[in-house]
Amino acid sequence: MKTILVLTDFSINADYVAHYALKLAQKIEANLLLCNIYEVPADEKNIDHKAWPMPASEQNSINDLSELAMRLKSELDKEEGDTKFKPDIEQCSEEGLVGNKLNALAANHEVLLAVISIHSANNLTNFLGTNHTWNIIENAAFPVMVIPYQVRFKDYKLIAFASAVNYSDINVLESLSGLAKYSDSEIMLTHISDERSNDRIEESMLKQFFNQIPSKINYPKIIYHNIKSDNVTVSLKWLTAHTDIDLLVLVHQKRSLFQKVFNRSVTQKLTEHPGKPLLIFPCSAVDETLTVF
Repeated sequence: MKTILVLTDFSINADYVAHYALKLAQKIEANLLLCNIYEVPADEKNIDHKAWPMPASEQNSINDLSELAMRLKSELDKEEGDTKFKPDIEQCSEEGLVGNKLNALAANHEVLLAVISIHSANNLTNFLGTNHTWNIIENAAFPVMVIPYQVRFKDYKLIAFASAVNYSDINVLESLSGLAKYSDSEIMLTHISDERSNDRIEESMLKQFFNQIPSKINYPKIIYHNIKSDNVTVSLKWLTAHTDIDLLVLVHQKRSLFQKVFNRSVTQKLTEHPGKPLLIFPCSAVDETLTVF
């Protein structure tokens, strides 16, 4: 059964995100896997585990996950009637580093996507801080959804996909159309082109891209929006602030070590202070099959 992975550090906003993920799971008929990945403090590593078989950090993780799962199940029980899908809710406590655990968890639980939080309006959490966030985004072989501070779930009526209109983006658009069908969403394919770009070349590129859509994607509600700008980040921030989009979709491109050290990516800049929920797909090969919602 397809599953949404909810990574939590038990902060206030992580609690909002767990409830957000629950509503999303009901919408797309997926199960939930609540997961806390913790590191054992140095003073616990020296404890004689024959006398104390379970470290306190592991016991706390299990207890806190159980309490969160109970609250989510209680929320499901309050709903009247049997018309809504009721996801199974499982939990998983893992010791180690977030980036090292993700893909094994995904393989074992049919994970569609991971959902993570930011801690407040201005700062990322310690658990999901800058390094951990980028470990997740850089290492995940599946989409990652980043939820802004204390945002509640609502149907995705308008989804903006920031696309380079290249061949591999067809795969993302195909996957995205599967998500869109649950809310009858409109997908706004948004291309930001350089202000000095050649219009004839742009038109040819777009024609090639859109000619591929009918053979791969059977979804009628796809529109095109072009923005002429030299700054992709500024343009996408403006888009989230001034249009009624419910979800912004990005493709995270792998970068060289030099690029990582000296330049933050568009994805990184947008993730720091997201105006709307972000769905970040990993960069894929042209013939690669992506998440099927």
